[in-house]
Amino acid sequence: MVSPEPQAILHSSPLAHLDYSVELQVKDQGLSGFWKQHRLPGRPEQIIRSPKARGYRTTSKRKGFLHGSTLYLLLGDKGALPKNRQYFTASPLEPKEHEVIYRFLQQKLSEPAFRLIAGHLNYLIIRGNYAEQAVIFNVDLMNGPLVRKMKLLSAHLQKLPVAITAAFVYLDPSQSDYYLETKRPAETLHFKKLFGPDQLGATYSGCRYQFHPTSFSQINESMVETMLEQAKELLAPSPDQSLLDLYCGYGLFSHFLAPAYRQVLAVDGEGPSIRAADANSRLNKNRPGQTKFLAHRITVGYLEKTLPPPMVNESILLDPPRQGPLPGVIASLARRKPKKVLHIFCGVDQIPPSLREWQASGYAVKRITPLDMFPGSANLEILILLEPKA
Repeated sequence: MVSPEPQAILHSSPLAHLDYSVELQVKDQGLSGFWKQHRLPGRPEQIIRSPKARGYRTTSKRKGFLHGSTLYLLLGDKGALPKNRQYFTASPLEPKEHEVIYRFLQQKLSEPAFRLIAGHLNYLIIRGNYAEQAVIFNVDLMNGPLVRKMKLLSAHLQKLPVAITAAFVYLDPSQSDYYLETKRPAETLHFKKLFGPDQLGATYSGCRYQFHPTSFSQINESMVETMLEQAKELLAPSPDQSLLDLYCGYGLFSHFLAPAYRQVLAVDGEGPSIRAADANSRLNKNRPGQTKFLAHRITVGYLEKTLPPPMVNESILLDPPRQGPLPGVIASLARRKPKKVLHIFCGVDQIPPSLREWQASGYAVKRITPLDMFPGSANLEILILLEPKA
């Protein structure tokens, strides 16, 4: 029988034991088989390899579970509590700096002085880039005594040999499984800074970005510039074209592509990400191109009644969350008659129904470019270019 923690590693990184070249061959074969099984149009190109095959994740998490006087930081859930007293297990997909931080916090939070924090900890989250990290304490309670303890702990964090530039507290009294990525704090009361800057930062291909610590960001920093360049190659923008960027987040694609377009209109739901996208316009003033950001949930009603009409020679970049766009959104977008659509998938599950909907709406697949955004795992990022049927 495999022990719980190795099982968790196998679940989160099932291909990490393979040589990376072998892993890519397995993924190429698997993607080809998936395409044939679902009778999908077109043929996927060879998967583009990641510059970093291991140790690449810039976001990681551990589930906290206080057992007796000891805090366990688990890759899985409470049911996977190891019986071998292994309080923390490193992942081959995470940088060594993450391991240093987790091991330090596991020891500190098991001490009597900080056990109050351990008892209310849902998750420990690390976010940032390869140069610096921020720590987020996801807790089920936020009050004065708990915050004071976390500020004391933060003083110890800042003395570690790895660069920790900020720490935050994120309140989730429901103790849900989402930890950050699929839900955002509704009010600023749910999120508190312990030390450091309010925003995380990144620079890609000459563009500067700042974003809230709860905003979605790509976990494989080494692949972001490759993804941006591939998107630009597929869309082939020109100054007489316009771009509608949907689910734009903090403006990653919008700001990068704007100089090549006549104008860019970008939309995402109300919250810290779209506010960061607009604010990032000031960080990229030296780049030509007109860009406007709108905050709204992307629904059929919004697309049909509120969103401005199609722009001149409009292309659409569609980068929805993993569960895909809401029903009817693809058909509604097709009615705008875009010249090109770049639909980005962060997994394969949504590809068959989405492509069927695009085909039914008069669009054909032109190119399929898979990126190995998630080495060691079974996931892929897939960019699919569609154009109106001849």
